[in-house]
Amino acid sequence: MRRQEPLMLPTPMRGFYHWVLLPAALAGAALLALGSRKLRANLLARRGVWYRFAQALPRRDPARPLVWFHVASAGELLQAEPLLRRLRAEGAQLVLTLSSVSGLGWVQRRMAWPELIWADLLPFDLPGAARRLLAALRPDALVYVQADLWPGLVWEARRRGIPQVLLAARLGAEPAAPLRPHYRELYRSLTRILALSEADRERLARLVPGHPHLTVGGDPGIETVFARLAEAAAPPLPAGFIPAGATVLIVGSSWPADEARWLPAARDALAADRNLRLIVAPHEPAEPGLRALETALAAHGTVRLSRLAAHAGSGGAAPEDAPTARALLVDSVGKLAGLYRAGTVAYVGGGFTTGVHNVAEPAAAGVPVVFGPRHRKSAAAQVLLEAGAAFAVADAAAARRALSALLAEPERARALGERARAAMVALAGAAERCHEALRATVPALGGTPGR
Repeated sequence: MRRQEPLMLPTPMRGFYHWVLLPAALAGAALLALGSRKLRANLLARRGVWYRFAQALPRRDPARPLVWFHVASAGELLQAEPLLRRLRAEGAQLVLTLSSVSGLGWVQRRMAWPELIWADLLPFDLPGAARRLLAALRPDALVYVQADLWPGLVWEARRRGIPQVLLAARLGAEPAAPLRPHYRELYRSLTRILALSEADRERLARLVPGHPHLTVGGDPGIETVFARLAEAAAPPLPAGFIPAGATVLIVGSSWPADEARWLPAARDALAADRNLRLIVAPHEPAEPGLRALETALAAHGTVRLSRLAAHAGSGGAAPEDAPTARALLVDSVGKLAGLYRAGTVAYVGGGFTTGVHNVAEPAAAGVPVVFGPRHRKSAAAQVLLEAGAAFAVADAAAARRALSALLAEPERARALGERARAAMVALAGAAERCHEALRATVPALGGTPGR
């Protein structure tokens, strides 16, 4: 029977979270959802979550170990996937919860496994929710990724003596002084913390000095990146779209804030080099944004990937505008991995909004990367910058200089791409390190606890 540990948090702090902070956050989210389609979708997707949980519960086999993974969204899910696959191969049952609806489609496409007994959005962290979930599931461990810790769940799992592991742990700005005791006790509740990088380990060590199992684990998601590249189908590009020896600029996960930076450089390069091709995959390929890109690139000819795919599927000729188009707009998600293999230079978006997106994917494909200033949370970005295979730009002028220099010297770009790939290969052992650490923490998985 698991040891029941008393909560070390002062009761007022826990009460403040459950009865003041959380209700205020939920009320604020409901108001913001009125103007945010994405937030509204996340809130509405939680309808019926308890019913779906009840439907899944009979699949729980008490004779098998169960490991519950919680991730924020799609990016963290990619980091967890190598561990999920290893545990599945070892016969463990799995539960996967997310904070955002963005990763559920990925789960449905890639993880329709009998071992995954429940995959859904995590119910709101209201009083009693964690008790209900943990009492019914009786997991042998909880695994979190990066930083998405829900206090009610963490506290209740600690009270029940359930091992809790944080993978790819990162800590950006250190918490403000009034919040530091709250965060310190939250992280102290974790059995083992595997930091994303040495810098993250140092920041976490200042927050939780003396934690007995705080080490660097790295980014297990690099293994998923290489697997995706190996599995990715080649896109249905028309014959001659990329001429022999052509230079290809690929813009991945681009936001409007990114477009203000890379578009001037791309248009200059297209005007200067008739052999250049541009491939753009917006982060959210909605119709207004796609039309705006078509207008901005009209002088160079554009074609949408969906039109090429439709013609390829029907066996017909390519669309009339395809042979003359020099810019391809990717109007669906999940195509970037296959496209990066055709690239010479990549610009990855997000660095001018919430944080740069997946820079590991183009780097693993052997492409040097340019991105915006908000990159501190990406371990892969830091590794690439240190290797000299990536370039962080602060504004449109810097983006123009970086992209123009790389596109003007494709041989140099290819050499930097090889350096980028080598840097990602060097990170590829993180999944196995994290797996061994998890086994060492959880007796039910056959490891030696406390190792």
